[in-house]
Amino acid sequence: MAAAIAASLPAQVAPTPAPAPAPAKVPARMEGFLDVEAAREVESVKLNSLAFLKISKHSTDTLPQPPAHSFQQDRQAPPHTNLSSHPDAMGILLGLDLDGVMEVEDCFALPGGETSLGAASYSTRLLNHLREVQTPDSPVGVYLSTHNGGFITRGAVDLLVAVEKAAGRGKAILVIHDASKAATSGDLSVKAYKLSEGARAAAKDGKWDASALQENKITASTMLTFLPVTITSSSLVSAFLATLTTPATETRPTLAAPAVPLPPTFAPLVNPLPTTLPGNLSNTLDGLQLYSHEANNLAFMNRQLQREKAKHESMVKDREEENARRRKAGQAELPIISSEFRSATKEHSRLEMLCLQGQVDGLAKSMGAEAGKGLVRCYL
Repeated sequence: MAAAIAASLPAQVAPTPAPAPAPAKVPARMEGFLDVEAAREVESVKLNSLAFLKISKHSTDTLPQPPAHSFQQDRQAPPHTNLSSHPDAMGILLGLDLDGVMEVEDCFALPGGETSLGAASYSTRLLNHLREVQTPDSPVGVYLSTHNGGFITRGAVDLLVAVEKAAGRGKAILVIHDASKAATSGDLSVKAYKLSEGARAAAKDGKWDASALQENKITASTMLTFLPVTITSSSLVSAFLATLTTPATETRPTLAAPAVPLPPTFAPLVNPLPTTLPGNLSNTLDGLQLYSHEANNLAFMNRQLQREKAKHESMVKDREEENARRRKAGQAELPIISSEFRSATKEHSRLEMLCLQGQVDGLAKSMGAEAGKGLVRCYL
């Protein structure tokens, strides 16, 4: 009877579990372009023309002198030279990585001396404001203005590492604009780099001492990896520039402007050397002076470190002898001092010296290029 009643009742349906929320998917049209898992390395850079104009304007602005601690990390400030008196313009690049191409859409300048992306920093507050107005707010790198072929600075390296840690992708790029070449000779000098694998590993560990440089095979020439860069303009900007083009008018010969051109002048051949060569030579000598100053400071700190280590080893030896005497006398032993050197003084970073070495190399190459122009003019 019970079995018949149970068979007549409707079967209980087991509750179906709620479906798990599907992970957010990239739109199908963007699956081949967006590198969500950061599997592809950056191979080239596309710099928006508006962003480049911002960089160029910031490079030519009159900037205040940065604080003293941003120049040198040692006990003495560097000597005052014409090269060190040029403040470098620095800022954050905003964009997106598309299929190995880093597209820089916008940028903003940073106040002098800021090299972090902390919670209270200017860059973090500005990124929050950009996010509120729904504009590009993804930091992808750093831009830096140099003079006469200069190299990356220690502050720019610190900021580049901070951008990599904030983005979490390890793809931060560096755009260097040589403002002096554009001002003197009218040549556009824009180069893009990224940290090499060895430099990225040293930055991740936060060690730039001699052992880290030797282990990761880091030198001034291998610290950065070159990336090809192109400057692009949107269709709207190109159309606007086309409207500004004035048609060329045909000039008719007059007494003021005859049809026959004037004979060539040989005045520039009197002094065939470029006028910018003395400036390049002065900057190279200043770079060598700063490098020598940094080498002297580093040698002093290394000697101080050796003195601290010798003092620590002497204390360890004296404590062992004292404990041996106490054991013989049946007295309580003193706490053992570890033989490992754990003083607050550690081996100092060589990042500043590495940057100055690259700066001297870049300035010397720029001076050689300018001297080559004068040599060609001598044999014309």
